[in-house]
Amino acid sequence: MTASAPSAAELQQRALNLRRLAHRIEQLDATVLYRRAGTDTWIGPTAQRCIDELVTARTLLLQAADAARVTARQLELRAINA
Repeated sequence: MTASAPSAAELQQRALNLRRLAHRIEQLDATVLYRRAGTDTWIGPTAQRCIDELVTARTLLLQAADAARVTARQLELRAINA
């Protein structure tokens, strides 16, 4: 039994959902937490490690948002050809 290919409308809806998800990721408070972990909050190697980890987490979140948009664009192109 083979699954049928998604329709153009389904592909477009998936793309829209991915774009919404990307936007929600970018709006997360977690993307700006590193700003609250500066030297005015605390000092020392633990503080720097925290900042580094928060910046890494922000980078990963923003990369996920970008990847969602890339996939959304691919789905839109598939919809055009469906």
